[in-house]
Formats: sequence, structure tokens, C-alpha cells
Amino acid sequence: MRSFPILCLLLFTSFPPLGQSAQTSTTTPASEKESATIAGHVLRLDAGEPLKKARVTLRSHPGEEFSVFALTDEQGRFLFEDTPPGSYDLEVSRDGYVDAIYGQKRIGGSGAILTLTSGQRMNDLVFKLAHTAAISGHVFDEDGEPIAKATVITYRASKRLGKERENGEDPILTNDLGEFRIFDLAPGRYYIAVNYRREYPFHRDAPAPNQKLYTGYLPSYYPNTGDPAKAQAISVGPGDEIRPMDFFLRASRFVTVRGRVICDLPGNLAASGRVSLNPQGPGLVQALQGLEDNFRPKDGSFVIRNVPPGTYDLTASYNGSESGDLHLARRQLEVGNSDVDGVTITISRGVDIFGRLRWEGTPPSDLGNLYVGLEPLGESQHLFSRPAIKPDGTFQFKNVAEGSYRPVVRLYGAAVNFFLKSARFGSTAISDAGFTVQPGTDLSLELTMSSRVARLSGVVLDANSLPAVGATVVLIPDAPHRGVVWQYKSTTTDQNGKFSMSGLTPGDYKVFSWDFVDESEEGYEADWFDPEWLKPYEIKGESVHLEESGQQSVHLALIETRGDSSAAK
Repeated sequence: MRSFPILCLLLFTSFPPLGQSAQTSTTTPASEKESATIAGHVLRLDAGEPLKKARVTLRSHPGEEFSVFALTDEQGRFLFEDTPPGSYDLEVSRDGYVDAIYGQKRIGGSGAILTLTSGQRMNDLVFKLAHTAAISGHVFDEDGEPIAKATVITYRASKRLGKERENGEDPILTNDLGEFRIFDLAPGRYYIAVNYRREYPFHRDAPAPNQKLYTGYLPSYYPNTGDPAKAQAISVGPGDEIRPMDFFLRASRFVTVRGRVICDLPGNLAASGRVSLNPQGPGLVQALQGLEDNFRPKDGSFVIRNVPPGTYDLTASYNGSESGDLHLARRQLEVGNSDVDGVTITISRGVDIFGRLRWEGTPPSDLGNLYVGLEPLGESQHLFSRPAIKPDGTFQFKNVAEGSYRPVVRLYGAAVNFFLKSARFGSTAISDAGFTVQPGTDLSLELTMSSRVARLSGVVLDANSLPAVGATVVLIPDAPHRGVVWQYKSTTTDQNGKFSMSGLTPGDYKVFSWDFVDESEEGYEADWFDPEWLKPYEIKGESVHLEESGQQSVHLALIETRGDSSAAK
């Protein structure tokens, strides 16, 4: 399946109410080092028939120190033997079916961590997989003729305007008959948008002199509206085949943006660069794509046609043929109802920043998997660069563009056992607000890391004081630090209602435990990063203070959602 957030369904043959264990499990006397065994079946939800070749993956939680998979046989059976005791994620996937996770009670519910003790035998686990859904239709122009190679984009619905998120990584294009089919959809709520650029990117042919008006097609949203605010979400259930969903694009008058890129870069600038216009705004607004052109550094001229009025980010990029460094420049551009001429944007070489990692306590043994990055603030960009870290802890960022950044240090492939304790850029301490890079800057970056991480564990109980299986537990920084996304931590409870978080940055937090049980929540994703979404739950959070090398335990009451988050219980 594509890599969008998965909704799945896991039913057990005799799932007891109120979060009790959902499997037949026997534990035999064993030595301390004896391994555990897991066995079960994978079935179709609709027919109850065995599913062959379903992939069942058992992965240690957290981290990936232990990860194995098994394919089910003709009877849908799977078996894991010689499994070390510990905490695991158990997942099932198969083409054409919605992924499932151990411990789920309903579509859209979170799974549970599977905790195995020495010598434990868990038998007769049953996963029932639901079929994925599909949406199909056509795209026509204003004359009813089919449009080929139109881009059809699917967005996951949100209760808050602008929070819609694009599903999948690859665009779906219509065929020569204007047909499209969006498949492999998990149950939920979706918006559908269509975008079509009449000309190929970088096409430079000018219209005939008597062709005074430039026309193109604005993005269209279901049900055939050009206004993202009037788009309607589509509810999709397991195995649904929704058709036909047809779009009729209407021609609109557009304008042309002409300008020049000034490349203030050293060396032989032989390669071409790219200029693009991206509409400002989140969510469905981003369906407008393909506003771009190439430029040659020698003259830097560019022409972008069929641009609708609006506010854009104009981005120029150049990948140096000698150094291989990527150079970027960005500025805001307002486009009205007439052509925009004489636009200029300058690409200059960024700043090289030398840095050093210093450690308090024992550093990780696998420094080769350590990642140091710069997170741009206020922009939807990926982390900047990945410099090599030398044995003495030094590194260098090359060609850092002007802007504000926050340093980030991560470790891939293992549970995190350190945190960024402090950072300095030159003589200035770096706060959560980050630091600013400006041309001519000649300052170093010093990052102090500590292995004295904190740990939080506990148990979640429901309204009947029974263990809450598969509850979502989220650790959220106190209000002054909520802009630092990587300090948020989440996990789920195991079959005993217990949870554990390690590798935590010391400080003040609130910890929440949710069970999204209401059917009206189905199809939406929780967004605890959003202050408005979180606001109704604030009084339900448990305040905790984590000390360096400290270990704290808490007992949490399960928070149940009832429809809109404003009705938190």
C-alpha cells in the first residue's frame, strides 16, 4: 500500500469488552532466557476465508533491533518462534486489503503494543482484514472532451480548514480516455482535486500575436467547484467502489509572469536551473501545481504562463555542476489580473557553518547513524543537509541559505538514548526560536548532547478502572516549548494497559491518554500538534516533570472522545 496514514481493522474471535486481552495465551514455566512464540490466522473480514501470502511483521518497540516477517500459508496461518521477550509491534498487510495492527478494536482505532514475557505462548490470534476502497471517474474539458494526463490528487479530510493532507507520493494521471482510478484507499473521508496544465513544463513557444488572452484550467474540487472552501469530503468504507466521479474543467483567463534569475555564484555555471511558483496557503490550495520554467544562468530569463491571480512563493533553484551544492532563493510574489514583467530573484552562495558535537555522559556506539540537520522555521521544507560527523565530533554544513533554523540531532535504526541539552551559535545561546543565518556570517555551531535521558512509564485505566488496551498516550511539552515538534512523543498501551517511553528530554510536560471511540471521529486524524484541537483536552492532561536520568511512573485516566473534540469527556 502507499505510504499514507493507515486505517485498519483487527477483530478477534472472542474479543472481550472493556479492553481485556484479546487472544488465547498460555505461559509455561521456563528459564529466564526462554523465547516466546506467537501464532495465529489472517482472514478476510467479509467472507471469513483464510488469506494466503499476507505479510505479518513483528518489530521491536521502540527501534528496530528485532524485526522479522512471515507470510501466511494456504490456511492463513503464521508462526513466530524463538522470539526474545520484550515489547513489539505486530502488523499485517496484503495487497488490496487495509493494513491491520495488533490490538485494534475498530477501523481507525490505534493498535496496542504486544508485550511478551519469557516462555510465553500466544496462540490463536486472529486478524480480519477489510478490502481497500477505490474511487474512479473521468476528467473532461468545457466541451465535454476527455482530458489526458490530468493530475488527480487525493487529500485526507480534516475537521479544520487548511489541515487537509495529501495522500500518497505519486500523482495519478488520467489516461487517453480521461479516466482515472484511485485505488488502495483505507476507509475514511477524502477530498478529490484535479489539476491540469495545458502546456508541458518549460515549454517556451509563445502564442500567436492575435491570441491576446491566455486561458487555462483552475484546479477543480469535488463536486466540480473551483473554490477549495466549497469542496466536499467523500466518505469511503471498506471495499467501496465509488463511481463515476466526473470532473468538468472550465477555462479561465490567466496571466504570464516573466523575469530574470541573477546567479551570483562562482565557477562555470553551465547547467540549467528551475523557477517555480507555489501558491501560499495550506491544504487544498496546494492542488495548483506545475507553474514552473527552466532558466540558463547566462541570461537567467524565465517565462511562466497560465498563472491565475493569487499570492505565491517564487523559488529559484540551481544545482552547481562542479560542487553539486543546491542553491536556493525565495521571495513572495503577488499576481493580479494582468501580466507580471520584470521580476528578479537573486541566487547567491550560502554560508558554510562549522560545528561540533560535545557529549555529557556516554555517546552512542553507532555514531555512523547519527544525523545532524538544520530545520527551517516557518517553511514546509525538509531538514537541511546531512554532514558527515568526524570521530572528534566536528561537522560542516555547506551552502546554508539565509534564514532561520533550529538544530536537530537524530539517531537512525535504534532507540534514542540522548537529547540535545544546549546549543550555541557563536556566543549566542539558541532557544526554541532557533538562530538566524545571514550572508557574511562566520560563526560556529556548538551542540551539547547528553545521554542522561529520562524515562516515563505507567498504566491507563478506563472508566471502569480496567486496563485500557491500545490507548494512545502522548507526551506534550509545556506551552513555551510546543513549537518543537520532535519533543512530542507518542506510544500505545499494551494488552495490559501499560506503556513506556524512553529517551526523553528532561523538562516539563503534560501526558494525555486517548481512546478515539466515537464513530463520528472515524475518517479524521487526531492532531495534538494543533493548539485548537488540543485546547478542549488541556484540563485532562497530567503534568509531569522529568529529571535527567530520572524515571517516573504515572496512572492515567482514559480520555474518550465524543464527536467533536470540543465535547471532550
